[in-house]
Parts: sequence; C-alpha cells; structure tokens
Amino acid sequence: MNILLCSAGRRVKLVSYFKEELSKFGGKVIAIDCDPTAPVLHLADHAEIVPLITEPEYLHHIKQLCKKHEINAILSLIDSELSLLAEYKEEFEKEHIKVIVSDKDVVKICFDKYLTFKFLQKHNFPAIPTYLMINEIVADLENNRLTFPLILKPRMGSASIGISIINSIEELFTLWKENSELIVQPLIQGNEYGVDCYVDLLSKKATNIFCKRKIRMRAGETDKSIAVNDESLLKLIEKLIKVLGPIGPIDIDCFKTDLGYIISEINPRFGGGYPHAHEAGQNFVRNIINNLNGFTNKAEIGNYSEGSVMIKFDDVMLLTSKRLNRIDKI
Repeated sequence: MNILLCSAGRRVKLVSYFKEELSKFGGKVIAIDCDPTAPVLHLADHAEIVPLITEPEYLHHIKQLCKKHEINAILSLIDSELSLLAEYKEEFEKEHIKVIVSDKDVVKICFDKYLTFKFLQKHNFPAIPTYLMINEIVADLENNRLTFPLILKPRMGSASIGISIINSIEELFTLWKENSELIVQPLIQGNEYGVDCYVDLLSKKATNIFCKRKIRMRAGETDKSIAVNDESLLKLIEKLIKVLGPIGPIDIDCFKTDLGYIISEINPRFGGGYPHAHEAGQNFVRNIINNLNGFTNKAEIGNYSEGSVMIKFDDVMLLTSKRLNRIDKI
C-alpha cells in the first residue's frame, strides 16, 4: 500500500507517522511539493518535485505519479488543494485510487469563512458573527450589537495570514475594501481550543474526537497545547460532524467564552496540532490504513487522558546539492 501526501511542506512528524504505519504492510509514503527544500521531501520513502497547484498541468502530474508509484490513496495537507482534489475524486477512484477528502460541497463550506458562518447559523451551532458588507458592520456598531476591536481577515485563507486588528471606525474605513474577499468578525475573548477528529471512510461516522486547549500559537499553528476531555465539547463536535458530513481527518477550532463554546473554523484535513492526538493514542493514520484495507474503525471518542502537554521545537537539516539532486523532478 502506497499513499501520496500532496503539498507536504514542513509536516515532518506526520510523514514519520505514515512511514511507521505503512512499513508494517510493506507500504511507502510518497511526498510531493513544489519547493525542493521542503523538509518532508528529504524524509519520505520517495519524494517528487511538482509544479504549483495553480499550474494547469498540476493534476496531470499527480496522475502520472499515481501510476509511477502505484498509489492507493491521496491526501493533501493544505486548504487550497482540497477543492481541486474533491472536484476529481470520482475520476481518481475509477483508477482505484482513494482521494481522502470530503465532498466538494463540504470543502467549499469549510474553506470559505463566510459560508462556514452561514452553515453554522443555519443549523443552530454557536458561531462567530461574520460580516461581508460594510453597512451591516456600521449598523451593528451603532446598535451596540458589535463593538471594537474587530478582526479583518481574508474570506478564504489560513495560517493567520492577512489578519488586521481594527480598533476604530476610522481604521475600519481605511482598511476595508468593498469586495467579497474580506470578512470582519468581533475579536473573541476566551481560551482557544483545537479538536482533531477522524470520520471513518466506510461508516461515515466519527470514530475519534480529541480536544486540546491551545497554550501557544506560532504562524497560525498550535505550538503548545494541553489535552482536555470536556463532554460538552465532545458532544458539540460530534453533532457538528453528523450535520456537516465530512470524511477522514478533520481539524476544528473553537473558543470557550462565558457563554460556552463557539465554533470558529473547520478544516477538512490534518491540522497542525494533530501530533498531540497521535501521541495520546488517537492514531488517525492507522485508521486510514484500516479503511483502505476494508476495515471499519471502532469508536474511540474521548478515549484519552486529560493533562498531557504537546510541545513543538525546532530542528535543523543540511541540504547539500547532491542531496537536492536526488529528488525526482516531474
């Protein structure tokens, strides 16, 4: 069994988990990226350099790699590629290649922060008020339904890129651009939580939900976290998954306020904080392999201990010209 990890970038720990589990079946993990210095390319069983995902020939190269490496399943580790893979799921599956990504309608809801808000609102889930129109923002400020500070961010984006804090009406008018690419939200006061979930590819039911409170963030990713086992949060996320209908690994962000938990973002992929869940015994990689082998995973929701702390730390790798030249270029 061979699995292709697309846009693998810096996710070294995740690649090591795949290598460990796949080696038990004689399988391999093949990592691809457009950057020859991406760390995972030098740790995967096989690696390939590919064009940018925005290039017209990108999908053709993916298909070539699937044949070359006898790929059984594909995952992407970045948001912007999920829509592309979701669009062509059926095409790959005709070649007996499983694309582990939610359906395109689910991906669209998750990738678009305004659509996420409207979905949550429609189904009565606690959500962060999200604005597209400047007149609605001003009206709610005047009616005291909204107060400064506010957050201005891209409607579609990740890793905390392009976020601005707005503290006055003057700043709002200066930074606001009347288009559909930006949203405004209130700045939520409360602890931030991350939830790693696995939805079985066969039963379509959540088998794993792991909750952690984020202690420290860096570049939009969880740098330090502590495991929590809160039944109210577990139930909220389990209900969300049933209504939304994603599959595979899912990363959900929440805030805990005086009024309870509020859902802020849904990412239908492995989250940057997944290693905490894995090290705590919530092995989504093994779940994926079980599903690909035709086995349904048993439910282990909340089956972990509170209090474990995950810490990330830096490492260094020297890439010589000889080592760089060993990576295949397609």
